[in-house]
Amino acid sequence: ASNYAEEPGRTDRAEESEFGRGGYPFATVKNSWSIQALFGSGVVKSKPGPSWTKELTDLYYGLKIGYKLDFFDFFAGYSRIDQQNTDFLGLGITREIPFGGIPDVTIGFSLGSEIIKRDNVDTEFSIVSGFNAGIILGDRLKLGLDYRRSIVFSDYNVTANRFGLSFKADL
Repeated sequence: ASNYAEEPGRTDRAEESEFGRGGYPFATVKNSWSIQALFGSGVVKSKPGPSWTKELTDLYYGLKIGYKLDFFDFFAGYSRIDQQNTDFLGLGITREIPFGGIPDVTIGFSLGSEIIKRDNVDTEFSIVSGFNAGIILGDRLKLGLDYRRSIVFSDYNVTANRFGLSFKADL
C-alpha cells in the first residue's frame, strides 16, 4: 500500500507511519525550462562631466529564458529601454525561497552580469544584483515584482535601475 496522499500530512511520528506528501513544496518542478516576460520603469544615471549628472527614466521591457537546476534558476536575458536606445544582454542566477510560511509567495535574490549597449557609447560591462517577490498562480505560472540594479564599469560612472512586473511560465 502507498502512503502517498494528495494533501500534505504529518511526518513527525515513528518511522513508516508517515502519511501525506510532506517535503519541500517547490522541489516538484526540478530541472525545467522557463520563460519570463518583464516590463516596468528603467532609470539610467550617468555622470558624463565633473559638475553635472544626467538621469533619464523611461519604460523598459525584457525577456528571460531560464533553466531550473535544483533550487537555482540559471538564466539568459535581454531587456531594452526603447526611448534611450539602451540594450541589456545578460546571464545570471536566481535563488527563490518561500516567504513567511505562505506557500504561494516567494522571494528571490539574483546575481549576474550584462553587456550594455547605448547610443554613441562603447559597449559596457556591468554586474547586476536583483530582488524579486512573486505569487504562484498555478502549477506553472507566477506573477511578480522585479528590481535589478546594474553597476556599470565605464568612464561615465553609470548605474541602471529597473523596477517592474514579471510574468513567468515554466515550460
